[in-house]
Amino acid sequence: MCGIFGILAAPARLPAQRQCEAALAMLAHRGPDARQLLHRPEVGLALGHVRLSILDVDARSHQPFVAPGCVLVFNGEIYNFRQLRAELEQQGVVFRTSSDTEVIALGYGRWGSGIFDRLRGMFAIALWDERQRCLHLVRDEFGIKPLCVLQRGGQVVFASEVKAIAALHSLGIDGAVLGDLLSWGFAMRDASLFDGVEFVPPGTHWTLQCTGNGVVRTADRPLWRTRQAWLERHAEPTDADLRDVVSASVADHMIADVPVAVALSGGLDSSIVAVVASQRTRGLQALTFTLAPPGTPDSEVEHAAALAQHVGLAHQVVRLPRIDVVDWLRHVAWHLEEPIANVNALPGFALAAAVRASGHKVVLVGEGSDEVFAGYPWYRFALEPGAAADPGGVFDRYRRRRAQASLTRCLRPEAQQVAQQQVSAQRASFVARVAELGGDPLAGFQSVDLETQLQYSQLLRVDRMFMAHGVEARVPFLYRSVLQAAAALPAARKLLSPEGPGRREKVALGAAFSPLLPPAIAMRPKFGATGTVDIWSTWLGEALVQAFERAVHSRELAGARELLAPLLDWDAVAAAPLGPKERFALALLLESVQVIAVAQRAPTPMSWSAFGIEGPS
Repeated sequence: MCGIFGILAAPARLPAQRQCEAALAMLAHRGPDARQLLHRPEVGLALGHVRLSILDVDARSHQPFVAPGCVLVFNGEIYNFRQLRAELEQQGVVFRTSSDTEVIALGYGRWGSGIFDRLRGMFAIALWDERQRCLHLVRDEFGIKPLCVLQRGGQVVFASEVKAIAALHSLGIDGAVLGDLLSWGFAMRDASLFDGVEFVPPGTHWTLQCTGNGVVRTADRPLWRTRQAWLERHAEPTDADLRDVVSASVADHMIADVPVAVALSGGLDSSIVAVVASQRTRGLQALTFTLAPPGTPDSEVEHAAALAQHVGLAHQVVRLPRIDVVDWLRHVAWHLEEPIANVNALPGFALAAAVRASGHKVVLVGEGSDEVFAGYPWYRFALEPGAAADPGGVFDRYRRRRAQASLTRCLRPEAQQVAQQQVSAQRASFVARVAELGGDPLAGFQSVDLETQLQYSQLLRVDRMFMAHGVEARVPFLYRSVLQAAAALPAARKLLSPEGPGRREKVALGAAFSPLLPPAIAMRPKFGATGTVDIWSTWLGEALVQAFERAVHSRELAGARELLAPLLDWDAVAAAPLGPKERFALALLLESVQVIAVAQRAPTPMSWSAFGIEGPS
């Protein structure tokens, strides 16, 4: 797990080495163990890497990794690298490291770009082919690891985070993405808020080459895509099958040469990860956190403690004391970059600091289960009478449930029109997806959520908050075998009618692991939209409202307000009846624009003692 950066350009357009080193330095938090840059003016190439050493921690596996015929930088983990290595060794390939990085490089030498189809894991890869003089950019099928790209001025710049690109180019605001962020709380397509920056789509392989006209994309090849799970339709799994496939994924995700922790929230998903992990190794340290200030009851903490005791794991609670919320919010904005309107980014940032302070570089998390096994309440819209015949109506009900209309009304008329066009296109896309998946609205919901909300809300938030402290978060529920098994479940094994006691969503997952979990965790229903504690009724909610007032009035953020002014009417914002969630969204938006596009520099480091910890080691 690391951070990658690079440039492909006509030789005369390649920035100087010191400029590339400054851009790479923006990613130092992602890889505190090593930093290296390859600068090749003769071919117009720069490749940079910051390393978080997890597999083969020896310097021999530092990157950029040079192999016969290629050089690569890679962010992520390949969980089937040992099987691929054994296959290559049988063909006479000789290795000099024990890393997954070398497997990619030497696998490319033997199989060409076919190696990318063989990889199972989470990854963003940039590989330069010395013979073909082309650059391959590849991203994993779920979009777990980010890879953003800007093509401008005869060059292509790519990086794990936008801030490395912003170190070289001034960035404006993408009005269409802004409309999505204000409406949904996250982007609904493979694009950044910062104009011109796009994300390589999940499960996609781009090939780039320099020509007389600059850099061109000579190939755009899809790898395996998540929607294929619903098209393949394997045999319906039994409870034992589900237990086996999820357990096998957790085991694969524990491959590391450093200790592995578990983020244990007390819910079904992280409890399953913890109980399976506890069966495979000893000495794990499970960490959990509460969104409430000290003294506020939280049954999640009680359930997490009960689960940890049940499986014999050490247990640590990370509580959130009263601290300077403005400073906290600014650091979250700097690392998050995309202003995803999910308040869980703040406690997640603190949790990640505690994980790192405990000495861990790797943590298992439960994200992805809700999308894969149907855990969200809006999925019930897909099961209502007539839903299959009216997928557009299903989308409309979904939008009414989730959209923040008060914020989109603050857009200027031209931006509102763009936002409305976006919604119409999203509705048509949802209808087409349901048709593609055989008229199954539930599969359509899950497929769309995997490609939008999961990537650009959940996974991006998890990646950025943990990597802010040099911690790799792994997601065992996002594995091809797990998705294929879940996609083969009928709707009746995913969701039950809302009436009655016990679990009504992710039913099959709860049933499969009920023999291993305390009944209170396996069978209890999912909590509501506010969570176990309504954060907006705590001191943190009040402080975030004050942060909003500061953001829209302070001179310090005047540059961000000015940059957004062509799209966002600040007089309308002042007059709008905004709730606390909407105010938080706007405060985070302004802080993000300020630190990434206006100031283009990191905020002053926080004092980790504010969180009651000594700080990341």
